[in-house]
Amino acid sequence: MKNTRVLLSLVIAILAVSLAAPSYAQGRFGADSASCVNSLNFYRDYLRQGNIKDAAPIWRKAMQTCPPTVSQNMYIEGRKIVKYLLGNATDAALKKNLADTLFMLYDTQIQYFPKYRAKGLENKVYDMITYLGEEDNQKIFETLEEVIKTNGTNSDPGLLVAFMSQAKNLYMEKKLSDAEVLNIYSEMSGKMDEIVKTHPTDDNKSAQKAFENAFITSGVANCDNLVTVFTPRFEANPTDKDLLNTIVKLLSDNECVQTDLFLKSVVALHQIDPSYNSAYFLYKLYNSKDENDKALEFLQEAIDNPEVDDARKGELLFEKATYLYTKANSPAKAVAMAKEAIEKNPAMAGKANFLIGSIWAQAKCTGNELDVRAKYWVAVDYMIKARNADPELTEEASKQIATYSKYFPLVEDAFMYDVTDGKPYTVSCGGLNATTTVRTQKQ
Repeated sequence: MKNTRVLLSLVIAILAVSLAAPSYAQGRFGADSASCVNSLNFYRDYLRQGNIKDAAPIWRKAMQTCPPTVSQNMYIEGRKIVKYLLGNATDAALKKNLADTLFMLYDTQIQYFPKYRAKGLENKVYDMITYLGEEDNQKIFETLEEVIKTNGTNSDPGLLVAFMSQAKNLYMEKKLSDAEVLNIYSEMSGKMDEIVKTHPTDDNKSAQKAFENAFITSGVANCDNLVTVFTPRFEANPTDKDLLNTIVKLLSDNECVQTDLFLKSVVALHQIDPSYNSAYFLYKLYNSKDENDKALEFLQEAIDNPEVDDARKGELLFEKATYLYTKANSPAKAVAMAKEAIEKNPAMAGKANFLIGSIWAQAKCTGNELDVRAKYWVAVDYMIKARNADPELTEEASKQIATYSKYFPLVEDAFMYDVTDGKPYTVSCGGLNATTTVRTQKQ
């Protein structure tokens, strides 16, 4: 209890000195220069010895007797002493008063040593974050705003992270609106971009990620808000790779991949730094939008990329064959692509032949009865190849073979067209061409 009273008296004395702020026209060390000089020397001797406890009351004497302009070190060292006292204080009221003293030391130093203002405000707000509780979020937020306004792009990136975090806290407390948080993010992210662009260190890049994460987790980052914030930034800097990566990641993380901004950003990023992954991603994106020409363009770009080996190229060719058939209504091109897939990657033979067989079975054929049914011979040919190439397709291919075989012509029908079992037969159907073998059903 005695220690608490001593500390409290120290706080009151310091505050009283700061409020009085006399002119000290008597000289650098004031009216009681001897007491001032002795106090400065003695408390500093204790500090050099690491004896902060005994330095504290003598430093208090220096604060009482010395002019406020005597030395910046009196405030810098004073904060070290007050932080030590804070670390050892247990009484809540005392801690609050000591914290106030700590911040007063910053304010007084800034008042009498204005060249220190920028750095002083920065250090002060970091200490506010450390020593003030969540009930002071508003106060911390306002001080951060003042510091960043003062320092501009010279602000420490950590301050921007802290400011975004405080905005998030106030938003969750319903003290800031969506629009206010968005405006803060828009303004601060520009400053952060400039800082990272000027000084692209790992620490600054990590701070930028933390800044973005604070915004993402705020609950404000829905698709509409993200598009509102980032569209003007994208339009102003459509070739800024870091910005594009940020936009793509934010929109992707928040499931906003169907937005025009996301598509434009991915396309712009691909133009700056084309790769197999970006081309394939754009194919998927245009595929989801049913923009077939664009989807096929980027899928072919992925196929042609030199970093793709033949095995993967065969898989992509099969994927393109499937797309051409199911979405682009190009069966002949699909068959050609499926055959190319087998050439590049023989492991695709099962799936590719199964696809070709399915395409033939669904082909639109015209002509006499034999011409119409001949497609099933070709379909069965490819299903047999699929079954032989891939054991996993045995069951399904066999089902299809059984189904298609039911549509073979009867012996007598084939005879009417002067064809018999085992004879070669050329089929032309809907742009598809193949040579197959005649097979008939026996009654």
